[in-house]
Amino acid sequence: MDRSVNLAIVGATGLVGEAIVKLLADRKFPVGELFVLASENGAGAKVAFGGKNLTVGLAESFDFTQVEVAIFAAGAAVSQALAEKAADSGAVVVDLSPAYRYEPDVPLLVSGVNDELLAGARERNLVACADAATVQLTRSLIPLLELGPIADVTVTQLQAASATGKAGVDQLAQQSVRLLNGLAPSEAAQAQIAFNVLPVSGQLQENGYTSEELKLMLETRRILGERVGAVTATVVRVPAFYGHAQSVTVRSIQGVSAGQALALWESQEGLEAGDSEDAQTLSPVASAEGEPCMRISRVREDMEASGYLSYFTVADNVRWGAALNAVEVVEKLIKDYL
Repeated sequence: MDRSVNLAIVGATGLVGEAIVKLLADRKFPVGELFVLASENGAGAKVAFGGKNLTVGLAESFDFTQVEVAIFAAGAAVSQALAEKAADSGAVVVDLSPAYRYEPDVPLLVSGVNDELLAGARERNLVACADAATVQLTRSLIPLLELGPIADVTVTQLQAASATGKAGVDQLAQQSVRLLNGLAPSEAAQAQIAFNVLPVSGQLQENGYTSEELKLMLETRRILGERVGAVTATVVRVPAFYGHAQSVTVRSIQGVSAGQALALWESQEGLEAGDSEDAQTLSPVASAEGEPCMRISRVREDMEASGYLSYFTVADNVRWGAALNAVEVVEKLIKDYL
């Protein structure tokens, strides 16, 4: 990018917002002026960027005509209240919430998967980013599609507490401290996530799936279209602060070997494939210490040679699945379409 861009981040004091600010600095994003915004609870706080401490402004009263791009990382309610106002002001809104993911005239983006949809960003000045779990699944599937369509996908996701933001991280931390001190996990009527596994994540629906499972299934089908057949998901919550893990089994119509899959994944930027003698290096906790990426391991063909391939992926849902995906979408938007 040869020019600087005025940019606003709505939700700059949240987990994803903080990660976006750090990535902009790490990647030397050509920011002209950065406006960090939040609700009344976060307004007035300080955010470090570019050697300065920026004061967090109130999102509700911000004049979006000052920016070319506005990244919304504050949840669906805030996006529903302010995103179209920002878009009407001329800014292209890149929204990380589920508010617009299912609207047919709003592109649903995963960086490196369907970047061409950014050509329609100006139709409503709105672009939706897929959920971090969808980013993780589709980024592992898209290289395999080079060999042909996939008949079906089955994924079990081990979902970290940070999927629900700072509230989820705080809940896990507080419950852990209480249990380690011999107390009940919570004074409130909350499910115990510390030292536990919850088989239901999100709201249970009439068809037996949860809202988290349907989100992963529907977003994946919308992004990959007819190239992928049935997608079945199970999402369980685990007592990890950061990092989703996905156990995936696919059946390719043309067939794909473990060797072919590894070669395809290794050719992709942001993916690291293959097993390691040190199992710790395959964990999302370890990956958070370095450059954000997705790690793919445990690649194996089924023993009956019936065409199934299974593998395991881990990624930091905040830094990689959400923040980096959004920043890369903005970079490509500015480079090619603004």
